[in-house]
Amino acid sequence: MPDLNTFKLEGTKLVPINRFNLEPAKPSTAFSTATVKKETEFKVIEHPIIHSIDIKPIIVTFPFIENYFPLIEGDKAITENDSFKDYFKNDITLFFPHVEIEPNNGAVFYYENVPDKSGNKSGLLGKVMLKYSLKDKLLRVNQRSITLNLKEAVLNLKVNHDFIRINGIVNTTTQEIQFDLIDEAVKIAFLNLVSNLNDLKCNIDLFFDFKGYSKIKRNFLFARDISILKSGTILKKDPTSPKTIIQPKTTLINSPLMVKANLATTIAPKTAISEIQRENSIKADIQEEYVKSTFLLRVNKTLSYPIETDSTTSLYKTIGGGFVNIPFNLNEDFSQFKQIFVTGFNFSKLSIYKSMVQPNTFLLISKVYSLSKDLNTMKPCISTIFHAYEEGAGTSEEISKISFQFAIGPNLSDFDLAKLKIALLQNNFIDGDSTDYFDKVQFLFPNDISAEYEVSGNYFLQQSDITTDGKHFLFNLSTENLSEASIMINALNNTITQYANINFKHKEIKDSSIIELNIEQTIGEILETLIDNAARKIQINNQSISNCRLNSILLVYNQNVTYLNSIFFKNYPQLISNDTKLLDFSAVNPTASGELKDVFFDFENIENISSEFSQVVSQSTAYNRYIQVQIKSQTAATNRITIELTVQETGSKFAVERLKSEFSTPILFNFIVKNTANNTTLISYKVNYFDKNDNLIGTKNEVFDFSKASIITINKK
Repeated sequence: MPDLNTFKLEGTKLVPINRFNLEPAKPSTAFSTATVKKETEFKVIEHPIIHSIDIKPIIVTFPFIENYFPLIEGDKAITENDSFKDYFKNDITLFFPHVEIEPNNGAVFYYENVPDKSGNKSGLLGKVMLKYSLKDKLLRVNQRSITLNLKEAVLNLKVNHDFIRINGIVNTTTQEIQFDLIDEAVKIAFLNLVSNLNDLKCNIDLFFDFKGYSKIKRNFLFARDISILKSGTILKKDPTSPKTIIQPKTTLINSPLMVKANLATTIAPKTAISEIQRENSIKADIQEEYVKSTFLLRVNKTLSYPIETDSTTSLYKTIGGGFVNIPFNLNEDFSQFKQIFVTGFNFSKLSIYKSMVQPNTFLLISKVYSLSKDLNTMKPCISTIFHAYEEGAGTSEEISKISFQFAIGPNLSDFDLAKLKIALLQNNFIDGDSTDYFDKVQFLFPNDISAEYEVSGNYFLQQSDITTDGKHFLFNLSTENLSEASIMINALNNTITQYANINFKHKEIKDSSIIELNIEQTIGEILETLIDNAARKIQINNQSISNCRLNSILLVYNQNVTYLNSIFFKNYPQLISNDTKLLDFSAVNPTASGELKDVFFDFENIENISSEFSQVVSQSTAYNRYIQVQIKSQTAATNRITIELTVQETGSKFAVERLKSEFSTPILFNFIVKNTANNTTLISYKVNYFDKNDNLIGTKNEVFDFSKASIITINKK
């Protein structure tokens, strides 16, 4: 269930304030192609997951460096020509500095032919080298420059009415940018740089971040028992009709909420909310505040450097020095990715594609996509919203609507990716010098190359609205079929996996993965690791709400020396929630030497959702019910039990099967009933008992009143 502060009340509708807190999305798309067209206005506003904490007063010593922070108002596009007022001093106006790009150390382009094992030419390696500088504009006494920090650079190559985008390596200390190229991308970059045609000139996107202040609005969410609102109406005039149409209020309810059910039906909603605010000691007058946030500024520069006649001063170089001729014949029909197979990584777990135009870049398609964890709460990224039915709102056949929102991502941990980097080196898939290959290898995912995708194999999930967020997919699906919704809720409550296929397509690549939707099989890093080289200790903390079992540890030292230990944790106790442990370097690697650079853990998240059943049952409402089913000890002959339940009010039917080993695990059922004045609160259920040979040895038919109790007990045959 989502927390109260994740939703806000707009009129009579509940809407989310923020999306799930997943990994930060990149400010640009790495290595994708798109049809060349007039670019739409680029707009970057505050990112919902990179807000900084409020500034605290800090005592500093001289010399004192005064910082200026722009006040960002509205959500218009931020351009390099904009100006802002300083947050602390309103009389100060802030401007962005000029951004200039030039070749680095007298060279803009370099390439070499790469030989194969026989010494024959087998490909090309090259790079584009640039240097950037920030220069203050001519400023007056009351004007200052905004501090910018370059976060990412993207080279936009043009070919055959397409873009090829390549991420650069940025060194903010020396203010240098380098773009590594391979094979066909070497040819494309050269022809772009020397072209006299504007449509064929490449350009560079520079993404700077800067700190500023912006206004956020906090919203408080309150709800009332929907049954007391049925007398309220809203009058609306229809200009085409001589009569006044009475339309009942529609209320959107999410359980659990702060509900005040004993209010008189005549009390004004504003007064009701004020009472709830007073009872909960919430100050409703403080609705807005300014927070320090991180913003992005995108600066685009065209790159065009005509080739010269003098090779000694040429910006284009090879191993023999500068050159002034055109050495390439452009082949526009090239394969962007080539599938490779790496020892130790089964095709049933992962498909790997090597980039043919950018060195040490690999496209990964995980064969399994699972429910992702929220970075803050460590809970599964899933929520349900109930749009409540109200008596009198329409025909007797009108029903409520349930909305599900969840996020899935590739089931690849940081440990998996670290092991993959080692395997790529061992299988000779690393281009060029393998020094610091851990830092050079880049992994892309289908969303990074704008691959087409399609969900199939699950009718319910196929109806979803799907958007992308970084490497994650966000599903938003709604249904007005209460039985359909109940099946989905019960599957999640009882950790029954919902399966679907997700098919990817990008040029010559066609691949597919399986979606496994199960709240006990979530993905996400839950271990916080701190390395203390001085004390030679590793501190680990379980940030999850569940227990964690450690299986292996992978240590990475300077010069990319690695050590894998799978024995140490064989009898190691589970880490409970918020548990912190210290590991000695010598304990996990007896031959340790050198400075430890990074640590990766292979772990299992031991979740126990059923232990929270009693808490969930207590959240039942008049229209959204949770019923717990408990199976008592059975006779030795009983090996399997099936239970069939029917909610008499709606006709919704549920069936579940339990084997003898599962009898002790309770079952949680959720169902929705219409919120009418006179409704039936009965559930009829049938229990079938089977022996080990699947012979039916007994049957019981019972009726249960869910308004009087919340636990159905299945007794002995």
